[in-house]
Amino acid sequence: MAEGAGPLAGVRVLDLSWIGVGCITTWLLAELGADVWKVEPVDGTDNARTMEPLVRGVGVNHLVFDRGKRSLPVNLRLPAGRDVFLAVAGTVDVVVEGMRPGVADRLGIGAGALRERRPALSYVTLPGYGSGGPLSGAAGHDLNYAAMAGVLSMARQETTAPAPVQVADWLAATLAALAAVSGVLQAGRTRDGVVAESSLFDGAMFSLVVAQAQALMLGVDVGARTSMLSGELACYSVYRCADGELLAVAALEERFWQRFCALTGIDDGGAQHDRGRQDLLRATVAEVLATRSRAEWLAVFGDEDVCVSPVLTVAEGLRLPHVRERAGVGWLRHPDGSVVEAPAMPLHLGPPDATRVARTPALGEGARELLGSAGLATEEIERLHAAGVVHAP
Repeated sequence: MAEGAGPLAGVRVLDLSWIGVGCITTWLLAELGADVWKVEPVDGTDNARTMEPLVRGVGVNHLVFDRGKRSLPVNLRLPAGRDVFLAVAGTVDVVVEGMRPGVADRLGIGAGALRERRPALSYVTLPGYGSGGPLSGAAGHDLNYAAMAGVLSMARQETTAPAPVQVADWLAATLAALAAVSGVLQAGRTRDGVVAESSLFDGAMFSLVVAQAQALMLGVDVGARTSMLSGELACYSVYRCADGELLAVAALEERFWQRFCALTGIDDGGAQHDRGRQDLLRATVAEVLATRSRAEWLAVFGDEDVCVSPVLTVAEGLRLPHVRERAGVGWLRHPDGSVVEAPAMPLHLGPPDATRVARTPALGEGARELLGSAGLATEEIERLHAAGVVHAP
């Protein structure tokens, strides 16, 4: 999307998060056209910039999730730094904050302090376990939230523990971005923004709504191979081929399953949805698929509607012509001036633009402009920069 375009053009956002879910949230808003300002330490030690893996000295997290934003380095531990933040916050529409519950309030930059000055401002927080409840102060990462919510139990195997997968971060970020957009819409009607919370634990819980409904309404504790979509049925499972590669079979509907059986020569005996015969049917399917390589089976299935897919690696997925044609890979400009490939925003507003080059900000890039728009005179910006309160090169 061209700079200054998009449905959120003209909306100004302060990103008060240093890595992870908050950065993802504000990246989504930036991709929708918002003018996002990344608040970060004045010494350039922001985790997103420095955390490995690095591309020519710059963190991949920063390159991917901070593209399209601008940089506002400010020392929030200093009273003068908090004054600067409050002045800037008085000019924005949304603040996204990813601190532990209570930290922003102790710094004097919480929702209450900011909305007292600007009621139209929307304040979106991203606590780990939420601002209330026995776990509200506990530390955690995506893997912890996925474990506690029950996500990992859905992928448990008989002989191996489930591998970590990122679920909580992405869903919490998506919900937070939705809350921010909702706040902007409400403020446009009522001049009053929203205070919203999207915890990472709630994000993990959100991924299990169907399983939770079964647990609550039917008394069934859903886990691996205990429900239709968690591997209970042989027609919805993953199988190993003769060369060790994997095929994902998701032929839930009868027409897909019957065609799959016809192409593989399997006689299921009418057991597709017979819960009492799934182990035998799964063993039959596994035995048949193990007779040929993955490539050979894919040739057999061809363009048939059987809902069978190869289990690809990340790199293999990126090489799919389908991904390239839909501009699933884009371009961004590294702070050193070079252009590198990067995953693109999956939400397309209009035709995908494969030629767009997003920019990842250098430390303090554009800070003087923002500070000036918040009412700070050039001499004051110079003084704050020299004192280490802000970094505005």
